[in-house]
Amino acid sequence: MEATLKVPLKEQENLRELFRLLEERGMQAEKGQVMNLADYIDSMDAQFEKVLSELQTVKRQLKVIEQRGIRQTLLRTVGTLEAKVGAAKAELIDLKNQFVDGVSRTLTGFRKRGILAIYQTIDFLGIRRGLLGVKRHLRQSLETADRGIISLGNIGDEMYGVKTHLGNIKRELSGKEPLETGSHEMEKGAVYQVQKMLYGTIGVLDHMEKQTDRTIRRLDCLGERAEEIRRPSVREDLKAIRTGKQRSTAKQIQPSHRRARATAR
Repeated sequence: MEATLKVPLKEQENLRELFRLLEERGMQAEKGQVMNLADYIDSMDAQFEKVLSELQTVKRQLKVIEQRGIRQTLLRTVGTLEAKVGAAKAELIDLKNQFVDGVSRTLTGFRKRGILAIYQTIDFLGIRRGLLGVKRHLRQSLETADRGIISLGNIGDEMYGVKTHLGNIKRELSGKEPLETGSHEMEKGAVYQVQKMLYGTIGVLDHMEKQTDRTIRRLDCLGERAEEIRRPSVREDLKAIRTGKQRSTAKQIQPSHRRARATAR
């Protein structure tokens, strides 16, 4: 199973076989929805890997900063975000595991139960819960990144303020006018670079959250279809009731016929 999880879903033989069976039975809508779910999982898996790899690169760059206090603050900010993103990826791995297992069991039961096997063996309700878990962790990651940007902005202001005040002391001693602690440029500074990275990460995470919302809506359509298949129609219910009444009446009439024949004898 661990080796299977490392392979993109659409490259796995079981899923290809399921797509073929769905297509043979004219179940294009179901095929499209299952394919969308597989595309989502594969896409999110790749995006998580990219974000986590970038965070690792930033952490390595921060370790060369000489000022220990600033270095530790930046590392702590990036580390917190890394933990949140890692938790979201763990949710996705569990969801992928569940999906792979469901596809395997669906192939086993498909020939016996047809379309119903899809809804009985792939736990779409469980997958929906997993998607909500991914969304929750993505939201927490976004909030962590946003707080990190604000915190780093405050650190940058403080660093600039201290630097400007020290510079003004030198300027006053040399008889020059002091500078105001106004706008500043930190494009090449470590703090600015981390802020820039966090802004980029927020953009990616926001896109991933929207992608998750769209997948949840598509999955809800599958859930509605499953309920339609599981729930008998009103006509079938009435037919079952009539059949039951007819059988009950027949059982009541049969003894009276027997009694009539017995009397005639």
